[in-house]
This record gives sequence, C-alpha cells and structure tokens, in this order.
Amino acid sequence: NGYIESFNSRFRDELLNRELFLSIDELRYVANRGRMDYNHYRPHSPDLSGDYMAPARRAALVAAGSIRDDVS
Repeated sequence: NGYIESFNSRFRDELLNRELFLSIDELRYVANRGRMDYNHYRPHSPDLSGDYMAPARRAALVAAGSIRDDVS
C-alpha cells in the first residue's frame, strides 16, 4: 500500500538512517519520539478545506464533531 510505503521510507530516512543505535532501548526511544512527532506535531496533507494538521489534531476535531471525516 502506498501510504505505508511512504511512511516507512520517511521513517527510515528521517530517523533510522541518521543514528547508530547502541541498544534496542535507544532504538525504541527514537522510534517512539518519531512516532509522536509524526502523529501529534507534524502537519500532513490538506483535507478538502485546505487545512494542514497533524493526525491527532484532526482525529480530535472529528471526534468533537468540529470537522467532517473526509476519508473515503
């Protein structure tokens, strides 16, 4: 699937290829930090209204009924 391939490529390029991990715990920490950034802080492609926002923000607004979930 194109979405996960894109995510995996970015994750590898932006996080995994930039560091030499000395332990599995260090890898887990960096991966978790990257996941939090990706889901909570990094704006993603715009929705139908043209707004860029992080997935966690979009999910909260959809749950509150403030915006429509335009994913089909």
